[in-house]
Amino acid sequence: MRAIVETYEAWSGLSHQALREHQLSPAGRQALAILEGAHHPLSPTTIAERLLVTTASVTSLLDTLERRGLVIRSPDPDDGRKVLVTLTSDGRGKVDAFLPEIVALQTAMLTSLSEAERHQLLGSLATIRDAIETLDPQAVAAAAPPRRPPKRQ
Repeated sequence: MRAIVETYEAWSGLSHQALREHQLSPAGRQALAILEGAHHPLSPTTIAERLLVTTASVTSLLDTLERRGLVIRSPDPDDGRKVLVTLTSDGRGKVDAFLPEIVALQTAMLTSLSEAERHQLLGSLATIRDAIETLDPQAVAAAAPPRRPPKRQ
């Protein structure tokens, strides 16, 4: 598990350094890309689900993106109590600027893996994800053996 976390942190640091000129946080880039990929307005709840964060976190993020003119929030025409988030033309321009750079970074990062290794990696990650979905975390934690304190010398 440590290798997965360290790899994510290395990727995150590399992408943030390379994309610093766009003046967007990783979450900001992801939110804009989610909106662009949806091809229609999304609710803040949907954006939060896709970012894997709370709605409170996404509210603050959307506040920042809206202040910068990259998204707009407007009432949902089907339910006036809800809002929808739309990418502005400036937001779309940001996505058009950083998305090719992210793809280039990802491609460069994975060039040391053969096609078979890339497929194996994706398959292994899917297997782990499937196992996580079927686990009962309370049962696993309850069955864990107690830790033995290290021997003192």
